[in-house]
Amino acid sequence: MAKLSRPKQNKLIEAEIRKLKSIFKDISEDKQKVAERLIERVAFMTITLEILEDEIKRKGPTYKFEQGSQKMIIENPAQKSYNTMVNRYTAAYSKLFDLLPKEPPKEEDDGFDSFVSDRD
Repeated sequence: MAKLSRPKQNKLIEAEIRKLKSIFKDISEDKQKVAERLIERVAFMTITLEILEDEIKRKGPTYKFEQGSQKMIIENPAQKSYNTMVNRYTAAYSKLFDLLPKEPPKEEDDGFDSFVSDRD
């Protein structure tokens, strides 16, 4: 993914928002109000992280920096931004998925009840 124009980024973000909203369509109205802003943030971070990943793949996580006689290898600014954002992205996604209703654990039938009832 090369550097994207703002309209292209917005289009990708909107697509991500639609995808996430479809996942969260069945939550309560109160939770949907909370989820809406989180969905927008997570969608933005998803697309931004994809752009940063592409930049890191193309240029590498570090690069040679030269200024006058000073030469050193420094971290790619995209790598630094990615590292910071990916932690916040994970936290935001976690908060978002905490809004989904918890499903009760499914009890597996071990056959005991049918065994006991068949004995009678």
